Amino acid sequence: MDGLHYEAFSKEQKIEIGEQWLKRYQAWRYLVDPVFWGHEHVSASQPALWVGNHSMMAFADASLMVSELYQRHGIVLRSLAQHLHFKVPVWKKWLINNGAVDGTRENCQAMMAGQEHILVYPGGGGEVMKRKGEQHQLRWKNRTGFARMAIENNYPIQPFAAVGADDCWDILYDNNQFKKTRVGQWLTEHLAIKAEEFPPILKGLGPTLLPKPQRMYFQFFPLVYPQDFQHFPIEEGALALRYHVEQIVHKGIQELLAYRKTDPYQQFSARLLHKIHT
Repeated sequence: MDGLHYEAFSKEQKIEIGEQWLKRYQAWRYLVDPVFWGHEHVSASQPALWVGNHSMMAFADASLMVSELYQRHGIVLRSLAQHLHFKVPVWKKWLINNGAVDGTRENCQAMMAGQEHILVYPGGGGEVMKRKGEQHQLRWKNRTGFARMAIENNYPIQPFAAVGADDCWDILYDNNQFKKTRVGQWLTEHLAIKAEEFPPILKGLGPTLLPKPQRMYFQFFPLVYPQDFQHFPIEEGALALRYHVEQIVHKGIQELLAYRKTDPYQQFSARLLHKIHT
């Protein structure tokens, strides 16, 4: 397997991957102590296209979500990743071993035919390269690819929202600032590089890039069935479905942010004291 094309995993392979997730992310889960709502909307027997918001460093929250779904439901999410990821040798191998494939229409079609639970972030790189003040914001623009694939393949969408990972790092310097520099202007003018593609300079725990142990919150929503949008012309239907899912995710983010303000165990110190006393 070259990592760019989808290949189905056997039941044994999926169990191996899931068990690795549980072991690998155990310490991170202990530090973060994530909160999940909406498990009643999740079913391993109903494959779906999982659509939600992308954090600055997705592994911080995605690692918790994939291990939770495996532990609670036996689901092994297969993610659609950007092609650029597979150009980095070590990172490419790690992605492949964790079930990721190149995010092409052909791979998405094949995964749907294989009845996989598929993870996709419509915001892609644009949502990763957040600027100051854009934490927990959606930047989906007019992308309708995931909605079109859902309609064409009659594949349910499982919306989800996640809050917390964007607060594991502080943005010291973002691409909005970079594009105003001489280097940024030269790169955008001569190499046709979009300013929004420049990654922000981040700081995590202390002076390091280690993530701060912010508590994370997740919400899973009822399935959205694409047949409700199939009576429209495909472009119109895909746009309507895309906006419908975006509204669900956006509302979920706002609800999680509101809950976080009332959570007595949001801070790591409060969680640690609670664990000690219980």
